[in-house]
Amino acid sequence: MAVQLEVSDGSPWWLSDDIWTVPNAPDGLPGAPVVGQPCYLWARVQNDGSTRVENALVRFYWANPSVGFDRTTANLVGSANVTLDPSASGDVLCLTPWVPTFVNSGHECVLAEAFHLQLDPLPATNAFDVPTDRHVAQRNLDVVIAIGKFHLAFEIHNPNRIDAQFRIVTRKGDHKEFLRATKRYPKIYKILQQHQPGVVHEPGFVQGPCPDLEAGWEGRKDKEEVKLWPGQRTGLSVVGRLEGAYALLHVEQQAIYQGRKATVGGLSLLVINTAVHNA
Repeated sequence: MAVQLEVSDGSPWWLSDDIWTVPNAPDGLPGAPVVGQPCYLWARVQNDGSTRVENALVRFYWANPSVGFDRTTANLVGSANVTLDPSASGDVLCLTPWVPTFVNSGHECVLAEAFHLQLDPLPATNAFDVPTDRHVAQRNLDVVIAIGKFHLAFEIHNPNRIDAQFRIVTRKGDHKEFLRATKRYPKIYKILQQHQPGVVHEPGFVQGPCPDLEAGWEGRKDKEEVKLWPGQRTGLSVVGRLEGAYALLHVEQQAIYQGRKATVGGLSLLVINTAVHNA
């Protein structure tokens, strides 16, 4: 097997708990990014091979809320090096801080990829093929604080070299997924464990980045289908109504080809009742 580097995926695959963010100081507690404050990125890298690797490269990226992007549309934060014996793992810090801006409102969509140029190179493509490429993992989560109705604007990308048809759908997260999603949020996890999970009603999609939640969701669809040419982007807002203390909601990007579908991208929302969050 020689050198075989990996950053593990999560469940779903875009919620890796081997990538995490630490606001303000690199040695602090993991937590959600805060707009305007420095945030440090960490990744756990393992060498599943039989050969020691020295100075493997680990690159860190962030992206705006999106269900599909590649190395040309993601933003490189910085890189680090790691040396690993066979069957060993290590926590790797990106020394370059990421300062979230108002544009992405502190949304946590971060990626990490580990490789060695000679001994374990990346595939020759700009695409982040997260589900099948062991080198790269992604954490795409947004913590939404809301009373009742909520929304989140996001982008849909076509990173392919050909036109592609996509279906955008929602799926409610289960308890096991919630536990993994909050593993790197110890403060939030402690608060939410004092309450029973709630449910998201009427999840769906509307056009535009700022839907009028008070006026209702005119044109809301349970699912959305879009056709994009290579490199094209478009935008939607996912909406819903939270009943209870909190709920986990997934947004999936499914590629449609010859009547078959495959999930090629996704993001997740941890929706928390304002009263619970501020208690």
